[in-house]
Amino acid sequence: MFLDDQLRGLEEETAMLDAVARLTVAVLAELVRSQPPQPRLDQVQGLLRSARELAARGDTNGAEKALEQVSDALVHARQLLAVSDLGVSPFALRSHLERKPLPRPDQRALIRYFLSKEVHAENDRDKLDYLLTNHFRSEAGAAPSENLEAACAELCQGLPPGHLRQSDEVMRHELESLIARVDDFTEFDQLVQARMVERVRALKTNLGDAFFHPRILPTLIRFNLAFRKRFDRLFDQQVAAARRDTRQRLEQAWELVRQIESAYESLAFPEGGERVGAAIVPEAGGTATRVGRLESPDERPALDRLMRPAETHLREKESELRGIIGRLARYVEKLPHEQMMAEKVVFPLRHAQLELVRWEREAFVPASAAAAPESARCVQTALGIVAWIEEELAQYNQCREQRYLWKPHFDGLSHAVARSGELLAAVHRLMRPDAPEEESAWFGPLLHTSVRLGIALNHAGPVFEDASA
Repeated sequence: MFLDDQLRGLEEETAMLDAVARLTVAVLAELVRSQPPQPRLDQVQGLLRSARELAARGDTNGAEKALEQVSDALVHARQLLAVSDLGVSPFALRSHLERKPLPRPDQRALIRYFLSKEVHAENDRDKLDYLLTNHFRSEAGAAPSENLEAACAELCQGLPPGHLRQSDEVMRHELESLIARVDDFTEFDQLVQARMVERVRALKTNLGDAFFHPRILPTLIRFNLAFRKRFDRLFDQQVAAARRDTRQRLEQAWELVRQIESAYESLAFPEGGERVGAAIVPEAGGTATRVGRLESPDERPALDRLMRPAETHLREKESELRGIIGRLARYVEKLPHEQMMAEKVVFPLRHAQLELVRWEREAFVPASAAAAPESARCVQTALGIVAWIEEELAQYNQCREQRYLWKPHFDGLSHAVARSGELLAAVHRLMRPDAPEEESAWFGPLLHTSVRLGIALNHAGPVFEDASA
């Protein structure tokens, strides 16, 4: 009976390490070209089969020798996996499992692996924290689908129980009190500003090895599930409200572009009157595109960056816009004469690029800004917003498959849309019959810039479509 139990235990450990090895190889394949050596568990499985056959024939000594080889091989396998595991960050593990979820038996094997490690690496706690929460979260994302105390005791079965200090019990009770407070929050920013995540993270760190104790684990899981449920609900409510508000602003911006077109036409082609301003100079010699809806567009952030921009954040966004305009001005200032006279030049952005036609560059020339300061400022700001939209949109598209990572770029685009509406309203007010002659000379370029901004808003429009539609 003892030999049979030993065989069964080694077979379970081998199956567990095999599941961990397969996952580690899959994650590392996405991160690096060359991988550290992996354990040869197929050889271990062969030794186990031989041991079972020897035991069935009554050759106890032969079976025991084979099991000694298996035990030595499994120690070596754990050492190799520990080295490989150092190359897998908690973020890489989470990203991989969100794209390719594991079957529940493999989830349990991975959890059991981290619980059974004699020496825990620095990021083992974060990995196990995610794995346990994901494993016990029901399909509805609400309450756990099984009794946590019993399930955690089963996962820790056969492992030497660690010692709990009195301070560990105090921290466990604090976690329980935080669970009771989670549902008190009614707004996403309020939840983030409460710094509850930072407090719980500190508690988890201070628990040390007690984090892995079967008495502590159920409380940790309950907090994670309760916080995640509330966090996601309030996050989704805020994003849905932002989508609604920004869709309204987009409609208002597009209407302003149409009003600017009408204002320009009435000034440039008056019935029985004198034309005001210069003719529009369409980009690349074509006609200006009318604005409408576009059918389709061509490591986890700090929680503070997920909040809707408050006054401080709005100042940061305005500073970012001013920075782009400043870079545009310096770029134009340093252009050689032949490029300054070229029909188009390309302004490189960090994640995109912006084409500038000749008259757009002229808006940054000091003489133009002095002669028609309002028009030059509007053109400069419009080009800055277009560049800003393209930058944020490129980063949003890169991150949109990663949970939460897209949110700061979503907020940036939302603010850019609001800023566009303010600018288009300023352009519309500027297009009037009694405008100074120097300003009215820019009416054509202002119309073209407004249309260009409207097209950039078209590109950003799908970001704010109703996700539930």
